[in-house]
Amino acid sequence: MSIEFKDVAALTGAPGLFHVVKADDRAIIVETLDDKKKRQMIRGNMMLSKLTDISIFTKEESAPLVDVLKAIKEKYGTELPVTKKSSKQELMSFLEEVLPDLDKERVYPSNVKKLLGWYDILTAEGVEFELPQEASSDGGDEEE
Repeated sequence: MSIEFKDVAALTGAPGLFHVVKADDRAIIVETLDDKKKRQMIRGNMMLSKLTDISIFTKEESAPLVDVLKAIKEKYGTELPVTKKSSKQELMSFLEEVLPDLDKERVYPSNVKKLLGWYDILTAEGVEFELPQEASSDGGDEEE
């Protein structure tokens, strides 16, 4: 079964990423994106962030995470020139290569390390960095 980008989330205080298996008015059930595929129910004191809602600060506004991940994949594929153990300068230079308008005042090396970890998980699971067509703004009302 292939996992769509829109169904992937991060859980505050928990390492890794999660696949949202079920979400309704009564419960949210997630499954780890690893070999164990451990499921858990999200409780009221846990904060779940869908990756589609996450963006990276730029000098103007922000860039959606999916666009940054796409840019990394297009430029490097699965062979990234940095790892989580790279120097702070190397991490920031790497992200600036794929996101030239990066706001270095508000994005930290720890953010880049998390991004690298997520990228590794998502590519290992074969998650495509695409959003469903209905989530895009094709002909819908736009705010300006």
